[in-house]
Amino acid sequence: MAILDVRIDDRLIHGQVCGFWIPHYSLERIAIVDDEIVNDEIRKTALKFGCPEKCKLSIFSTVKAADKFIRKIDEGIRVMILCNSPVPILKMAKLGYKAPFVTVGNMSTKPGATQIRKTVFVSPEEKAAFVELVEMGIPIYSQMVPNEAREDISELLRN
Repeated sequence: MAILDVRIDDRLIHGQVCGFWIPHYSLERIAIVDDEIVNDEIRKTALKFGCPEKCKLSIFSTVKAADKFIRKIDEGIRVMILCNSPVPILKMAKLGYKAPFVTVGNMSTKPGATQIRKTVFVSPEEKAAFVELVEMGIPIYSQMVPNEAREDISELLRN
């Protein structure tokens, strides 16, 4: 499996992912990692309906995803890991799959969240997860669309 991006965007499958990121990376599969969605048939159906036909969509729990990514089950397939927060990425790291980097797109406002970028609002739990990822040596970048410059926000998240 060629994991080309580990992306956080709380909208998951939407216009920017389908219209920009899938073509940019010539993605063959998006792997959503989420312990709640994996057990929600309605949300899974809606997400699969929104994904373009040329790109397969898989939805995994953090445990199953970490196992698959460690064992490189889909070797040779162009994949983006997509999560709605840093928490599943941290859980996978603790299970042994350490992402090479994380790209943050959109994280909507929520109660108790702090705005760190125009479209990135981080709750205390998310900030703690980001800090742990940074301390594990995983760089965190901010980038909404491919033609926008990617900015390292690792230190910003630590403070």
